[in-house]
Amino acid sequence: SLRGDSIKARQVHGDIDLLFDEAAMVNEAFLDQMASLIGGIATSPAFGGNWVRRTSVMQAESQEWSTEPDSSRAGLALERGPVKRPARALQKLVRLYGRDVAMLTDLVRCTVLAEDLRQVEALMATLVARSVVGLEK
Repeated sequence: SLRGDSIKARQVHGDIDLLFDEAAMVNEAFLDQMASLIGGIATSPAFGGNWVRRTSVMQAESQEWSTEPDSSRAGLALERGPVKRPARALQKLVRLYGRDVAMLTDLVRCTVLAEDLRQVEALMATLVARSVVGLEK
């Protein structure tokens, strides 16, 4: 592995054009699913029902981010991100992954903001419980 002894998840194929097409198709559904997961955690009695959902919109020409909160309540926050830009993905492929396209696994992404470690722990536990990662031998 180029990143130490850890096992890195890999794509099932190494076609970069197909990866970007797939990312574009699943991006909104992924972000909606993350919003649902975060909402379920943050609205639970353990967190007092506090949750703010944020949407991030990348301005296509200026490449600047703007974040518009839907509510002023405190709690977990989701910042929606766009599919990773091809130029940045290529930099990462060369610099970190030895040009192995199958190693590129973060084209679809978001940021989750939490107020305390209890929220982070609950989110991580939920993500681990719902994650399915296949390993190829």
